[in-house]
Amino acid sequence: MTAPRTITVRTLDHGPLELRCPTWCTGEHEDDVHRADISHLGPDQPLTLPTRSGPVTNLVTALEVRPYAFDGFLRMPFVNVGIGADWYPTGLPGLEAMADTLAEQAEQLREQARRLAVLLQEARR
Repeated sequence: MTAPRTITVRTLDHGPLELRCPTWCTGEHEDDVHRADISHLGPDQPLTLPTRSGPVTNLVTALEVRPYAFDGFLRMPFVNVGIGADWYPTGLPGLEAMADTLAEQAEQLREQARRLAVLLQEARR
């Protein structure tokens, strides 16, 4: 996190617009956009899985807020969840549901590992 700072974004529909960035904002802002398309983005947080070929990104999360969006949900901070090529703006209840689901799926993966261990042990006999 950094200290809050003020930036100026050149918009197509409202001219230059002065904005105060949240402390978590990476400071990357595009000019020549519509005001409704302005967003503050936090750094990407990839969630990776180890594979035989090396780490593979499973999903990516990033804090975001779009202070002038038409959708009121997007005007408050949320976490944008990237899965494949798609992004899903997600609030606290959605993130908690995703975390619960990932924990359940982790247990399913552990169960698969236990089954594999038994099969490998049987194959060695």
